[in-house]
Amino acid sequence: MNGFYNGYREDSHRARLQATSAVDVQFDDGRDSRYYALDMLNGIFYQKIYHPKQNTSITIMYFAHRKYDTLLVTHVSVQQILPTDISFICRKGGFSQDLGNFSEVKVDNSTTYWSGENIRPETDDLDPMRFHHVWTKKVNLSEELINGSYRSNWISISSIGNNKEEVFSLFTKAMGMRYDDLVEQHKQEWNRIWKNGHIEIHGDNKELQRNIHAAFYNILSSLPQKQNDHNPFIGLSPGGLSRGGKINPNITGGPSNDYAGHVYWDMDTWIMPPIMMFHPNLARLIINSRIRVLDTAKDNAIGTRYLGARFPWEQAVTGIETCPWDLASKYQVHVTADVSYALRQYLYVSSKDDATDILTNGGSSLALEIAKFWESRVNKTDDGNNILGVMGPDEYHYNINNSVFTNYNAKLSLMLPSYLDDNYKGIDSKHKNEIAKYKDTASKLKILFDERERFHPQFEGFRLKDKIKQSDVVLLGFPLLMPMDPEIRRNDLVAYEKMTDQFGPDTGTWSMHTVGWLELNNEPKAQDMFKMLLRNINGPFKVFSEKPSNAPDGPRCVNFITGAGGLLQAVVFGYGGIRIRESQLDFNPHLLPGVNRWAMKGLKYKGFEFDVSVNQSDIQVTLISGSDGQSALTIQSSSKKELNTQIGMTNTFKRGKVVFKVEDFPHRTPTTGVNTVSGVDKCVGLKIKLLLFSIMSYHTLS
Repeated sequence: MNGFYNGYREDSHRARLQATSAVDVQFDDGRDSRYYALDMLNGIFYQKIYHPKQNTSITIMYFAHRKYDTLLVTHVSVQQILPTDISFICRKGGFSQDLGNFSEVKVDNSTTYWSGENIRPETDDLDPMRFHHVWTKKVNLSEELINGSYRSNWISISSIGNNKEEVFSLFTKAMGMRYDDLVEQHKQEWNRIWKNGHIEIHGDNKELQRNIHAAFYNILSSLPQKQNDHNPFIGLSPGGLSRGGKINPNITGGPSNDYAGHVYWDMDTWIMPPIMMFHPNLARLIINSRIRVLDTAKDNAIGTRYLGARFPWEQAVTGIETCPWDLASKYQVHVTADVSYALRQYLYVSSKDDATDILTNGGSSLALEIAKFWESRVNKTDDGNNILGVMGPDEYHYNINNSVFTNYNAKLSLMLPSYLDDNYKGIDSKHKNEIAKYKDTASKLKILFDERERFHPQFEGFRLKDKIKQSDVVLLGFPLLMPMDPEIRRNDLVAYEKMTDQFGPDTGTWSMHTVGWLELNNEPKAQDMFKMLLRNINGPFKVFSEKPSNAPDGPRCVNFITGAGGLLQAVVFGYGGIRIRESQLDFNPHLLPGVNRWAMKGLKYKGFEFDVSVNQSDIQVTLISGSDGQSALTIQSSSKKELNTQIGMTNTFKRGKVVFKVEDFPHRTPTTGVNTVSGVDKCVGLKIKLLLFSIMSYHTLS
């Protein structure tokens, strides 16, 4: 459950609740066959059970309701030649060691209400968190005889949350609905999400299509669709939302416990950007999860003798540091810059109204407090500004000086308030002098470069023969978009690929090498890197693990949605060639491996929605919807200098670089249509058909 944690400080972890929706069937002789299917289009997991001796066929559907987000629903359908007793069991697990003050009330013959609280809050001054859980064991829906076959249907519903009134209200609502309506509303909500944005592949590479759908699905399954006032979104953990409790009770946090529900830089850097291009509302929720703990981040800075806001390497409920590894919590301060960069990217792609809204609701304070932290963290000398005693993304090296990734990211953080001051109203005049100081500090930060070897050393004293854990310096080119000569970009990619641990955790490593080589138009090399990240996809349901399953120390964290984010980054920003810049959105797409045509459906940019389709020779852009009527979307390419857009119209360009820009149209009357540079075009309706896809993966158990 989002937001429900147990454990003190670094032992804080998402609490385990009993799984009352885990209904199963048990046959005494064990001669049944079982098949499993995951329908990602509709967000439903199926278990199909067949017992030949009893001529019994059972289908069980499990889903977390997408519209009513406290609900877990299990539907059972049984078909028999002769009615026989079937032993249904609930594999809810034993009593959770995370719960205290537990109470159980029988509401009626089939309904039970549980309540309780976590045993140990995260801090001494935090009150215990409460949970409420109401569930039905079995409610019969129908029993009938059809064509000589007995058929029965029944349902079990659980409602879980931290607000008793909401939990019971949604439970009562669900129990009062026809099952067909309940499941249809769930399906409709998932269909709406897919319609809002997905990637569509044409060609023989069906496996890649499944991998991409699965990456979206596993991330979106861990995200709410809107903020819940009773239960604010805590943030995305590398292990997703599904993991509760401690796998290894004697170990605190870490990969052995699938990262315990803790929030890392993974959310800001690897997961948010590709999701943002299709679902900017969800990116807003992600940034809000950082704004929510801004006051605690300011306390963190004070506690380490700095100013501003310092975000923890691992964030749970309160925003205090919950990392059990002292070296990371002490040195891995780049997470604070990662938070700022996520805000910067969101502002670059948002309409002025959406950007202004987040800035007036904590975003400006977030940018200013992070800049203030870096101003206090920088060591200033006559020879330039240094950042000493840090750890970059490469965790094999720590207590290093002038990490090139950390320094450049901090530089961008220091410059963000200046960008806000230049482009948005609302920056208090009292901050003007501070903003100028931050900008000056940024201009003097040391960004290491080896003139002789023509590459970026990772930190002072770095040796080219050293092994690194994961991508670090290559992140300068992307996602940080540091301007550099293509020769230098290539040198960084070549040098650091050789030094990277081939079985290091793939927190974006091989996806970033894929992006880099595509940027340099080396498609064969990019495809080699792309294959490296695909090693981490497992089983029929395409679940990512932190490491390949054949790694010396095993796969580590499973349902590793950081890896899913890395795959989407390689597709959207690598093969899609998207670059988010201050005043424009660049595209320079490539064909995906084994594909003759592919499309990004439902891309969003500054209030506009459009589809981009790529084939061997062309790029096609179709505008789906416009902004607020006060701005115009124009497209520029080398083949066509500038095109005005109109809803429903498809523009075709030769494959190459295409630039999208949105410009204000001050004389627009917001009722007649979509603006173009040359005038006002009346809206043309476009009926959009959602590509329906079901990914049904079956696995037979012997």
